[in-house]
Amino acid sequence: MKKMLGVFGVCGALFCAGCDAGDVTAQNGDTVVIDFAGFLDGVQFEGGTASSYPLVLGSGQFVPGFEEQLVGAKKGEERDVNITFPQQYVPNLAGKDVVFKVKIVDIKKK
Repeated sequence: MKKMLGVFGVCGALFCAGCDAGDVTAQNGDTVVIDFAGFLDGVQFEGGTASSYPLVLGSGQFVPGFEEQLVGAKKGEERDVNITFPQQYVPNLAGKDVVFKVKIVDIKKK
């Protein structure tokens, strides 16, 4: 009986170790659900904010450099994403360096 309980204990520990969602990191192809706000010279800019936004990493949905900086992030993590907007963008942001404050709300594996 003790051997049987010992086997169940080991199997249970292995099962639980593989289920720790805190160790899941975002990779290309995964969908990250994010809250974000964009800042230009420390001031939040219009149109640069969203909550619970589903973003597939590697999809090219956002400006270059944004998605790449979220690879490796964990659920609940907050990151500053620094990018430079392309020259062919809306006039008040074209070519400007901005910071997006991003929180990873959830990660959905591909």
